[in-house]
Amino acid sequence: MKQQAFSIKDSAIVIGVHPDTVRRAIKSGKLKAAKIGKDYRIAKTELERYFKAMGGGDLFGENDSQ
Repeated sequence: MKQQAFSIKDSAIVIGVHPDTVRRAIKSGKLKAAKIGKDYRIAKTELERYFKAMGGGDLFGENDSQ
């Protein structure tokens, strides 16, 4: 199974926040991300975990498991 990952910009769009908010969450350790070169990639499951921890609901439906 291939894990989907998002850039900081795409993650911000998905959860409806500014990209700086995502960067701060990564820096503080609240959101886990892999640094690849100068860029970060956030796993789909990690983004959903973070969003739920911040009081949000499901980001991705059950049928969107790819």
